[in-house]
Amino acid sequence: MTNQDKLNRIEKVLDYIHSHLDETIHVADLAEKSCWSRWQFQRVFGEATGLTVAQYTRELRLSHAAELLISSQQRHLDIAMQSGFDSEISFSRAFKQMFHTTPRNYRQRGIRQGLRTPLQYRQANHRLEAPKAFTQIRIENREAFQLKAQSDWIYGPFSNQPDYQQKVRDLWRKVDHDFCGSHTEAQAIGVINTQFCNEHPEQMHYWASYTEQTMLPETYPILTIPAQEYAVIPVHGKVQAIEEAVRWFLFYWLPDSDYNGVSGFDLEMYQPNYDPADLNSYMEYWLPIRPRQ
Repeated sequence: MTNQDKLNRIEKVLDYIHSHLDETIHVADLAEKSCWSRWQFQRVFGEATGLTVAQYTRELRLSHAAELLISSQQRHLDIAMQSGFDSEISFSRAFKQMFHTTPRNYRQRGIRQGLRTPLQYRQANHRLEAPKAFTQIRIENREAFQLKAQSDWIYGPFSNQPDYQQKVRDLWRKVDHDFCGSHTEAQAIGVINTQFCNEHPEQMHYWASYTEQTMLPETYPILTIPAQEYAVIPVHGKVQAIEEAVRWFLFYWLPDSDYNGVSGFDLEMYQPNYDPADLNSYMEYWLPIRPRQ
């Protein structure tokens, strides 16, 4: 069996899970549909997705419930039943474990946070990316915040004359030079203002900073990022993998989703000690979205 055959069978299993979330799902039944034994199926599923079946179905059910809490007036018990739980008590316990708050408080807060979306297959470029066959987008909200940062205008990857690689690299060299903390523990954050500007109609404004603001010079300009709702794209691999992941998101995930992209402030959230040349590096690209009406 080729690796592609394995992935095709996992896709069929995922389709079944997605259409039966309100029912009891048994691993043995999924294994039978996939042609593997129960043990083989659990191993293949885990390697392909990075998740167990139980974890994946629980996160999707609770994310569906969280969406209903915000977008509908249904009772908690009705939402629990629709999401595959047999009681409001078991639903509330599982919900609090995942979202660290009660269903009631989540509804009162009224913002999407921590929602998982169905896994989707994405062909990875193995020269740039760690071999993750399936990608799961997360939906988050972030309150307004400020950063001391350095910036420059760039022509992005979809421009006719992209110059972002050199300009962004030079910008980070300057910020790294001025940063007086430990780079092995600091979290770098890039901010891309994609809103239209009359003075720079074809460009985007890129800002480089660290979340450890006290380690940056007081002379740095202050950037204010407004409260936004985001789709969070996980990126495993070298820095060039970011462009590949964002392109897949824009061309494949977003058109089939329940969201629209909006002009705003994209965020690049890098893990501490991020190495742009390492296949094992990890970062998240946060892209502003809003639900479709």
